[in-house]
Amino acid sequence: MARVPLLTPEDAQGEVARTFEIFGKFQKRNVHSVRATANSPFLARIFYPLVQTLMREGLGTVLSSKLKEIATIKTSQLNGCDY
Repeated sequence: MARVPLLTPEDAQGEVARTFEIFGKFQKRNVHSVRATANSPFLARIFYPLVQTLMREGLGTVLSSKLKEIATIKTSQLNGCDY
């Protein structure tokens, strides 16, 4: 069981629903970090651009995007995500 409830767009209401709507324009699937931070929509809207910046090539990062994506997939597998 998660310590922080993982919200879903289907069950969201108000600002949380609006946050999922905004994120849906940028990303097709809702990863656990988005579902967890959606509990606080204001913080989620600040946190999301930071995460997207860190996942891109360049922008002061040392690792390639391919290596970062492999790390994301492996972490997701360890956490039981379905992708």
